[in-house]
Amino acid sequence: MLEAGMLKRWRLAPPPEADVVDALVRSQGVPPLVATLLSQRGQADRDVAGSFLRPKLTDLHDPRLVPGLADAAERIARAVRERQPIVVYGDYDVDGVTAGAILWHMLGALGGRVTTYVPHRIEEGYGLNPQAIEQIIVESRQAAAGGDSDGTVSGGTPLIISVDCGITAVEPAKVARRLGADLIITDHHEFDPANLPDACALVHPRLERGGVPAYPFDGLCGAGVAFKLAWHVARVVNGSERLPEKLKTLLLDLMAFAALGTVADVVPLVGENRVLTTYGLGRIKQTTFAGLNALIDASRLRDEKIDSYHVGFVLGPRLNAAGRMGHARTALRLLTDAPPAEAAEIASFLTGENESRRATEREIFEEAKAMVKAGGYDGRDSRAIVLGKAGWHPGVVGIVASRLVEAFARPVVMLSLDPESGEAHGSARSVDGVSIHEAIGSCAGLLSSFGGHAMAAGLRFPSDRLDAFRDQLVTFVNQRLGADDLVAILPIDAECSLAEIDLEIGNQLQRLAPFGRGNPSPVLCVRGAVVERSAQRMGGEGKHLSVMLRQGQRLVRAVGWSMGDFAPKLPAGSRIDAAVEIHCSEWQGVRRAEAHLKDIKIL
Repeated sequence: MLEAGMLKRWRLAPPPEADVVDALVRSQGVPPLVATLLSQRGQADRDVAGSFLRPKLTDLHDPRLVPGLADAAERIARAVRERQPIVVYGDYDVDGVTAGAILWHMLGALGGRVTTYVPHRIEEGYGLNPQAIEQIIVESRQAAAGGDSDGTVSGGTPLIISVDCGITAVEPAKVARRLGADLIITDHHEFDPANLPDACALVHPRLERGGVPAYPFDGLCGAGVAFKLAWHVARVVNGSERLPEKLKTLLLDLMAFAALGTVADVVPLVGENRVLTTYGLGRIKQTTFAGLNALIDASRLRDEKIDSYHVGFVLGPRLNAAGRMGHARTALRLLTDAPPAEAAEIASFLTGENESRRATEREIFEEAKAMVKAGGYDGRDSRAIVLGKAGWHPGVVGIVASRLVEAFARPVVMLSLDPESGEAHGSARSVDGVSIHEAIGSCAGLLSSFGGHAMAAGLRFPSDRLDAFRDQLVTFVNQRLGADDLVAILPIDAECSLAEIDLEIGNQLQRLAPFGRGNPSPVLCVRGAVVERSAQRMGGEGKHLSVMLRQGQRLVRAVGWSMGDFAPKLPAGSRIDAAVEIHCSEWQGVRRAEAHLKDIKIL
């Protein structure tokens, strides 16, 4: 949320037709408030609403519908049968790491000779790179020539499979082709249909080639695509649509990784993503994977019901910390072949790395805010922010960019400048209404490389082009955002009274979970609530807010995270409009509903 004192514009969703709400109440057995929320989320149809409230594994589409996937699965199955070395080439974020883990586990279970490769975020950058492709091929062939100490051959020309990257890797694909290695690319990011890599197979949900239509659901992340590929490879190797119990169980276990990648990559939690996340979240604490168990214990979540919040703000950041602060192969090792003792050590290490990341992030964020103010980049005529400085940690600038978007309600590009190489390398985040991938693409003539999607992207270019890049990007964004758009929008789903905030409605609202992009946690507006007694700061540093609100005879405690600065403004008797989320909590064995404040309007 915005820092205390910064303005948000509340946007109340128009109420659905009364007959639509009544029909949902009757057909789904939900209260009117939940029926209203279903309708506003596009789930007004009876069958659609039923699937949304009760997602089933049978709602998943056949993997063969993903363009390129059937051909890729056949080639991978041949590599498994012929004992050809397979290298899964991933990305360094949670989506890439979990996607790599999904294929590693499945191909290994099928008898494949599989290893992994993850590029270093700072030294190699995002995605496939020609040097790494050549290194993988050369080293694999050298292993074949030398043989193992027991006389077996472990190398040969490898089959390389990318996950969560590669759809723009034209040059790396040429290297693989020149060196005689097959390359399969699986990805979900933006691409240029006229400039695709020459690979053995391209697997991408939105790819349309040769009359083959795009996949029915275009929101899969890298881990979702990898899960679909693992599923069909298992069928091809097994020679049957029906998998043996061992492989079916493994697929269900791998849904935990698919859920981690889906939530962490902030793709819409609707359609197939809702199914994968719902079932995957349920498998996390049942996992037999030593690394995931170690991560749960290191995060102190053993006694929690793990939901999308825990993935996005507890588990995910720890996995991401490996790639941000060091090398993502540590996180991939945790989720693949680390034995229990080593897994515990890695999980503890990642927890420490995450704390270091948070400290670095806070320092850069404060410095970046000061630069925005000093440069006047928060003005109405500068509707995008571009900042660069030597010494900023490249692994953290993306998170800081997200926080600056929240603070200033406009797209942000954060760049780390490297004096030795003369390059600027960084990340970008955006707001609704501006595709940051398109915006950066408008500056392609200045760039060395870039990639991503509408809301997030990475880029690299010579540092001496920073000013020119800023001018060009701001000009592009200024044409798409009006000056009046530079205020954060807080969508309000519906109005409610304090009398409606109880345990029953809290439990009913949980039927809409998992929450995330495309299906946010419902925000409700309570009008004219009275502060029963003066609000209090809470937490070790008084960072948070606690306030008791009254309407008529109904009293409800409201908590505002990071809103402690509001406390002096809320004396007893003051009246407010409150935007809240309803959460169920448990204290000393008693469950109760409470309101979590998203914003306050003092009347």
